[in-house]
Amino acid sequence: MHNLNFVWANGDCATYEKAVPAPIFRKTFTIDGNHSAVSVLIGATGFYELYLNGKRITKGYLAPYISNPDDAVFFDKYDLTDLVKVGENTLEVMLGNGFSNPLSGKIWGHTNRCAAPSFALGFECGNLKFTAEDMLWQPSQILFDDLRVGVLCDMSNPPSNDWYLAQMAPQPKGARRLTTCEPVKEIRRIRAKSVRPGALRDYRMRDPFTKRLYNGETVMGKSATSGGYIYDFGENNSGVPCLKIKGKKGQRIEMQFSELLFEGFVDYINVDVYPDGCCQRDVYVCGSDEEEIFIPPFTYHGFRYCYVYGITKEQATPDLLEYVVLHNLVTEKATFTCSDQISNEIFDACRRSDESNLVNIITDCPHREKNGWTGDVAISAEHYLYNLGAENCMRDWLFCVRQAQNEAGRIPLVVPSAGGMGDSPVWDSALYQVPYYIYRFTGDESVITENAHSMLKNMAYYMENRDQRGIVESGMGDWLPVDKEAATYSSPLGYTCSAVLMECCRMASVMLKRIGRKVDAQWFENCRQALRKAIRAEYNKDGIITAGKTEAFRKPTYTVCQTSQALGLYAGVFDEGEKQKAVDCLVDCINAKGGSFDCGFLGLRTIFHVLSQYGHTDLAYSMITKPTHPSYANMIYRGETTVWERFAEPGKRIGSHNHHFMGDVSAWYLSCVAGINVNPNDNNPNHILINPHFVTALDFAQASYVARDGKISVKWQRDGEKITLNVKAEGNLTVDLAPQLMSDTINIVLE
Repeated sequence: MHNLNFVWANGDCATYEKAVPAPIFRKTFTIDGNHSAVSVLIGATGFYELYLNGKRITKGYLAPYISNPDDAVFFDKYDLTDLVKVGENTLEVMLGNGFSNPLSGKIWGHTNRCAAPSFALGFECGNLKFTAEDMLWQPSQILFDDLRVGVLCDMSNPPSNDWYLAQMAPQPKGARRLTTCEPVKEIRRIRAKSVRPGALRDYRMRDPFTKRLYNGETVMGKSATSGGYIYDFGENNSGVPCLKIKGKKGQRIEMQFSELLFEGFVDYINVDVYPDGCCQRDVYVCGSDEEEIFIPPFTYHGFRYCYVYGITKEQATPDLLEYVVLHNLVTEKATFTCSDQISNEIFDACRRSDESNLVNIITDCPHREKNGWTGDVAISAEHYLYNLGAENCMRDWLFCVRQAQNEAGRIPLVVPSAGGMGDSPVWDSALYQVPYYIYRFTGDESVITENAHSMLKNMAYYMENRDQRGIVESGMGDWLPVDKEAATYSSPLGYTCSAVLMECCRMASVMLKRIGRKVDAQWFENCRQALRKAIRAEYNKDGIITAGKTEAFRKPTYTVCQTSQALGLYAGVFDEGEKQKAVDCLVDCINAKGGSFDCGFLGLRTIFHVLSQYGHTDLAYSMITKPTHPSYANMIYRGETTVWERFAEPGKRIGSHNHHFMGDVSAWYLSCVAGINVNPNDNNPNHILINPHFVTALDFAQASYVARDGKISVKWQRDGEKITLNVKAEGNLTVDLAPQLMSDTINIVLE
């Protein structure tokens, strides 16, 4: 693939005001009856769709991957041996903008690219060979496409018969790589739960660059705000519509997608950073009076509701629109149910958010940004890999992270991007947490080798840039605390940054020791001890984390808080004799908030695990399931089917309603309530420690987990004062029971 040249149509680049149709490239070739193996290797700076003899054979949606071509360009290989026919064949490639020309990406300042999409291709069948340079092109009926905006397709004007020579494109600077992650596939289809006449909330979007009201005309046109129909699919997911319409030639159907209703109106104010009509919107123009089916390529949306405009009352039936749910075709690794239905729905909401945000890269949300925020991935790595076989997707993303890392060792806050470095340890921790949890759940040591140098560079940067206290204080900390602004932390920034780096050092030491790099492993352990010493000197007072000596002159007013105590216990800040006081302080902080959590994403990542570890599982369960705000149960009672970006009281703006980084509670259900603990000693992914916590409020809980070489199933059932624990192991697993399970009140049944 390294000797293949990239070509494009003519270099013309789409904007919000200027439609540039997606180009289709074509090559006709002849296969004889004794043909040998037939293969195609294809890479793209944006997205591609591949067709053979008029049939779509693309591996999935949004192929080959989502990457910044200045850092990484991905390729796919197809075996066409059984697909070609003897005689004349036609191979076609349609290109979408993707990250080659991400119009909407510029809004976030994460890319300065503006280049027409290009591709490279190599076809081989014995002596018959050709490349993308040998193909002709013409404009398609996809007049406009953007990953975040959507697609405009006009079938009313047939394509011309004119074909043009492909032109050599600037060769992308990014390293070339075969895609290893599973493709983005149609997972299922959902029919609307209800269809009714309705309207779109009328408000003006702002110009993404000047932040002034946007008054320009866009390719997609202004959104019609009344006279349409609201399709409610009952679930928040990620995907695309399948429109099945028998209309009139030239009939224009507009579909606006949203996860919110406000006072009965479809409302997308929580993605209000795009020009009017240019976010989460597909437009289709009918080409005939016959039935037509349209599924937009090169985009996807996060939504529960679709506002459809341009259809008649007779056309507004449930059969008009289906929800094609999309995410990478990864395996389901874990299940969980219990006697409390609200907990089951919380677990399902976490899973749905994970799946919605697994579209090649792990995104923050599937609607507003679709960004690979490194901090989000770091916080969610464990529960993703507990629940889903997402390791291949993560490894392709880690390749992009390494390519984006600068010489100093810093990585961007968002990958893929072309923006500046983040200088934020909590976000950079993705470099450690993702490889560590891939290794822990799969046992694959190659992921350690691949990322070892990047981890060393990154940690060296932070250790060299500690302040006079030995503390690292930069970037962002306990992001999005309950009912507070994003960066209004109760826990000191220097403390959270340094404590997270402590944990990164522990992970790196474990990993590098595993592959025999003992000197490097010891260096990380030395870094960990240095950070711990500085944290204890600056913030710790007999097991209680305070603001230290910096409180008097730093603007934030830090307090003793839940996140500080939970993170300290989780990361090993406290000495053995201080731990009980640290736990007692944590419980006092919780009681001071009426038995509720009061932390951001770092606190919610650690607090429930720590409470269970130190004998307070019932308290953790109560915090999660109490019906009032803030709690996960309250989120479900308020009608959600996915996890919020932040916990905000009723009436306050939540932001995204489909984020994953508050979803570690799903891992807690598996490891603490059900008691399935995978690879507890970091040396065998087939070693399972069974240690359930028998929550008083539950009559039973059951779960399963698919390990590398087997499957474990656990169920415990309460029967009066006694509990029966069933454990079933299949395959090549080593299963241990926690010592505290050896009790007269627990009946253990092993299969």
